[in-house]
Formats: sequence, structure tokens, C-alpha cells
Amino acid sequence: MRSDIPPKCKLKPWEKQELLAKADDLIRTFYRPRFVRPPRKNQICNYVVDFSARWHGAYLIFTAKYACPGPNAIAPFFDHNFARIGWFFPQRCNLWARRHNDQWIVITDDLTFGACLAEMRTNSWFQF
Repeated sequence: MRSDIPPKCKLKPWEKQELLAKADDLIRTFYRPRFVRPPRKNQICNYVVDFSARWHGAYLIFTAKYACPGPNAIAPFFDHNFARIGWFFPQRCNLWARRHNDQWIVITDDLTFGACLAEMRTNSWFQF
């Protein structure tokens, strides 16, 4: 049975490393300076302490690491995937955001990797 989702584009390991380096640069220059702040005195709410990116198949997933300082916290930290970029065509990719109910929605499609990173800088779905 045919579906509307095209087959995923396979990337070579060196291509993945190159794209991961660009994603790490976005995290280092944009996300960490802008959204990682020291905790306030007597903070009991969760707050962002770090960002990372990793590959999962044909998807580059961006993750925010949260600290849980409250006395009832189950664990001291947890990770939340907030964005992913997937490849379906050569040199073209789609950008997804994660909703509050843990479902992925497509924000933009058929963009270059650089355009996806630029969209992450400006779109409110990817701001904290």
C-alpha cells in the first residue's frame, strides 16, 4: 500500500558528522547563551541546564536537559526532545516540533539544513 510519506534518505556517516557539527554550533552560539540561566534562589520549578543534538536514524534530534530541584522530584534531571530534522530527499529536509502531548508536528518541509537551523532561531516553537 502506498503512503504519502516518502522513503527516508540515507546519509553517509561523514555527512551526519558534518551536520551534527553545525547543529552543535547552533546550540553553542544560540541556545546555551540565550536559554541556560543559573537557578534563582530557592528555585523549586524545573529549569533548562543544557542542550544537545544526536542522530536517531535519519533524524537529527535536539534535546533540552532540565534540572528538577524540588523536594518531590523523582530524578534530579530529565531530557525533553523539542525539535527534529529529518531527511526525505537529498539536500532537502523537514523540521518538526514536539507538542505538549508528545506528538511531533511538521513546522516546515522541503527546506535546506541551513534554512531549518535559521527557522529554529526565529520560530517560537523552538524558544524556551
